[in-house]
Amino acid sequence: MRDLKTLETFYWVAVLGGFRAAAAKLNTTQPAVSARIAQLEEELGVELFDSGRRRTVLTTRGTVLLSYVERLFQVKAEMLQAVADPAALRGSFRLGVSETLVHTWLSDLIEQVALVFPQIVLDISVDATRELKRHLRALDIDLALMAEPLEHPDARSRKLCAYPYRFIASAELAEATRGMDDRSLLSSHPIITYPKTTVSAGDLITTLQYRLGLTAPRLWGMSSIQTIVGMVRSGRGIGALSPVSVEAELASGALRILDTEVRLPDMEFHSAYLVGVDTYVKAAICDLAHESAARHAEAHGHPAESD
Repeated sequence: MRDLKTLETFYWVAVLGGFRAAAAKLNTTQPAVSARIAQLEEELGVELFDSGRRRTVLTTRGTVLLSYVERLFQVKAEMLQAVADPAALRGSFRLGVSETLVHTWLSDLIEQVALVFPQIVLDISVDATRELKRHLRALDIDLALMAEPLEHPDARSRKLCAYPYRFIASAELAEATRGMDDRSLLSSHPIITYPKTTVSAGDLITTLQYRLGLTAPRLWGMSSIQTIVGMVRSGRGIGALSPVSVEAELASGALRILDTEVRLPDMEFHSAYLVGVDTYVKAAICDLAHESAARHAEAHGHPAESD
């Protein structure tokens, strides 16, 4: 039987649906991938992919082999968890993160990964949840820490943490609008928040429509928290974001949380990864992320999530 490298090549061709995609994933050439698959088919005496199709599709025997390969790599993951020294593992790990977590406990997670897996190199991308889910399904990232769980048959997804979502303004604007009712306050100034495609902005729009009857609230969606904070500090509008992202500004008095009767849903974050070849490392770093989130929650008085 061929070695694990060949079976891994077969796995990625099957999962990614093509020889070129598998070659890119394995950092090799398409001819090298084709040669490995040809050798595996010759050794087994069967065709694993339907050569008559325009796209790469598994044959019946190929589908059976894939189920065994997935079980084999699951056993490998269990073996690594039971036996391997994490400090000896090498490679690159691609982590996708929502920006709010960058401003809270991502640095702690990076430190923990460096301690447990000193030879693992983190490749971190910060993006919107919609993009993180797309990259996760395409196996372009290994683990996502984002604002929604991932619905996928091979996904392992669980709630990571939750943070308050509040209306925040500059000290000057907060003072100038003191005593205004919520409808007047939130309709007379632009609300500067996350892009409209995000979960939080959707919750905000729904809340304003339901609680205040604002059918077309003036929302300025910004993809960068730093940009949101800068515009709110300059008095351009009222911010809608999590206080955990602006703790220094709140402590200094430059920004204030507005006392409104409108209560926005908390911002939830979830961890998600797809089981597969590297499940052991994915699960281990996912656990480290939950530990970092719990430490931050304890230090800042936020409720910690339990499994």
